[in-house]
Parts: sequence; structure tokens; C-alpha cells
Amino acid sequence: MRIGIIGAGIFGLAAALELRQRGHEIIIYEQGTIPNERAASTDLSKVIRRTNYASPYLELVERAAGQWQTWHDQLSGAIYYPTGKINIVRDFTRDSPLYQTYERLGEGPGGLQILSLPAARRRFPAFDLRPSDTLIFDPWSGYLRSGQALEDLAGLARSNGVEIREECPVSAVDDEGSAVAITLAGTTAHCDRVIVAAGAWVGQLFPPFAQNVRVSLQQMAFFKPADPAPFAAERYPVWTVPDVEEHWYGFPISPEGLVKLADDAKGPTADPDVDRDPTPDFLASAQRFAQDRIPALKDAELVGGRACLYTNTPDNDYVIDWISDRVLIAGCGSGHGFKFGGAIGPVVADLLEDKPNPLGDAFRIGDRFADHHTQEPA
Repeated sequence: MRIGIIGAGIFGLAAALELRQRGHEIIIYEQGTIPNERAASTDLSKVIRRTNYASPYLELVERAAGQWQTWHDQLSGAIYYPTGKINIVRDFTRDSPLYQTYERLGEGPGGLQILSLPAARRRFPAFDLRPSDTLIFDPWSGYLRSGQALEDLAGLARSNGVEIREECPVSAVDDEGSAVAITLAGTTAHCDRVIVAAGAWVGQLFPPFAQNVRVSLQQMAFFKPADPAPFAAERYPVWTVPDVEEHWYGFPISPEGLVKLADDAKGPTADPDVDRDPTPDFLASAQRFAQDRIPALKDAELVGGRACLYTNTPDNDYVIDWISDRVLIAGCGSGHGFKFGGAIGPVVADLLEDKPNPLGDAFRIGDRFADHHTQEPA
């Protein structure tokens, strides 16, 4: 089949690689360049974790890690970093998602580690760790350099025969019965099937679907320490410090010499074309948090930040399903999509080829949105 894919983020590229391997003709239409600086997949880094996940996400992320390692070794060698992740938490009760992960994975080899306060302070000295904290370390977790990954995967796709048209925005997708018409600037292309992996712009292509998602603005800050040593991965891995209203997380120092902090709590509703500069209020809150919890950053220069977008469903599950007989949507990552890029391609491809795949059942639309509408920001 001739398959058009709208969007060259992680959902689009992963689907393209898998479907091309299965022998299909693939054309990707990307409104910007790869990586698109305005898309959710673009960034210095994205967490890959298995904590707080149940089926099918746990199975998918474990499969994804293996594929990320393969791509890392095969391509630039600058994609996948299993640094481990320290979860600094106050809520470790039996009904908490992290405790449920701990029950599934256990301790010991292959599981999670509950650290004592003295041991954690010795191992991770950059943080201000407190007696009220529960300290859970997962050696499996780490991060992905997402912008680099997209560059690498686009190159791999091209080398495998995928046609990628950059700076080629799509204004409409119409299922005409015998084919799908893709409206571009000044022309129309036709494909047998189309995958819409347009991220935050999916609602612009399908306005009725927009009521099922909320696009939120998510901000991050970048610090540049004079001394990078305290922020090397072995002493400063991926981390999270959740609280009632904020859910801070961060990464080891990047090759660019930057330490990234971000808040995973869902931000205000935003238009997909909103400005991506961080607000002064956010940068001030990031600096306050760093001074409170990461004393090693106290004298680091706050060099700025950026914002990205989450495309959120009411249940925070993805959407991988047909929206018409020949058009399917793949996306709505709800803030946790990129890490699954190593495993999501087969899920999309199996649906397109009408093959059963239990790992994709949770992402079908069904009646998931029957009692929901677009959510306003808190």
C-alpha cells in the first residue's frame, strides 16, 4: 500500500520504519524540519521509566528499551542513556502507583531499590534529602536525547526508502472512499491509507476530535553550572520530586553543559501555535525549587528555558485507532509518549494491516470519550 504519514515526530517515524520494513510505500509530510522545534518530540532529553506503569505500558516500555538500545548502537550512539532514576517521594502508600510498581518488580536484581537516607545522601550529594522523603532508585530507567533520536531515525527511514517531505504542511485530510486526499500548499496527494501523527495539531485537521483532547503548555528551565562534575549521571541521575501541585523532574548534565528542570504537572490549555518561550513566573519557580532541593545548583546560571506541548486525553491513554475507513490517528501521548517510540511502531502497523495486537487494545477509541469534553485548565 501507499501510506501517507502526517507528522515526523516519534509516532510518525516509528510507524514509518515498521511499515516500510513490511514492504509498504511510505511518504511522510512534516510541516517543519526534523526535529521540529515546535513539536512535543523535540527536546534535549525525555525520561524513559517503568515506574508508575501497569499493562500494557509496562510491556511496551520494556520492549521499547531494547529497540532504543539497538538504534543507539546502530546510529549515532547518542540516543539512549540508562542512568537509573531516583524517585524522591512522600507518598509511598499501598495505593500509590510507585508502590504498586514496587510490588510488581520487587527488590534485588532487576527490581527497585529502597535507599536509606544516609546511603542516598552519599550516593546523590547534589540533592537536599530529608527524613520525610522515601527514596526509591530504579537502575533500569534513564533518558533519551529526543532531538538527536529524531534526526537519527529520519536518516534511517530515508536510507530504507521512506520519502520524507519537510516544510510541507498539510491543511486537510479527506477519506474519499477509494483513496485518501491530502491537501498540501497548491496541490493534492492521494494515498491508500493515512496515519495522522500530527501531535498537538490533530484537532486542527479534525475539529470534531479536538473536543476529546486538551493541549497543555509545559515549561522547562536550563541551568548552566560552572562545575559540571556534581551533575554527572553517576551522582545525579534522572530524578523526580512530586508534590501536591508541582511534579518536578530533571536530568544529568547534557553535552551542551545544561542541567534541565521541568514540571510535569499539566499546564494551562494552549493553542498549538503558542509562543514557546518560558514565562518569568515559571523560571522564578524553577529557581526557587532548585535552591530549595538542589543546593549544588544554587550558584548556577539560569540561562533560560522553553515550552513544549502535551496532547492530553481525559484518561491519559494514547489514541491509535481509525477515525474513518482509511485514516487512523496515532498520538495523543498525554505527556508520556516519547519513551514508547521503540515499541509503538508495530502497534500502529498491526492496526493498519488489520492484525490483532493486544498491546494496542487500550488505545482504541471505543466509548472512552463518551462522557468527556475538552478540559479547562485548573
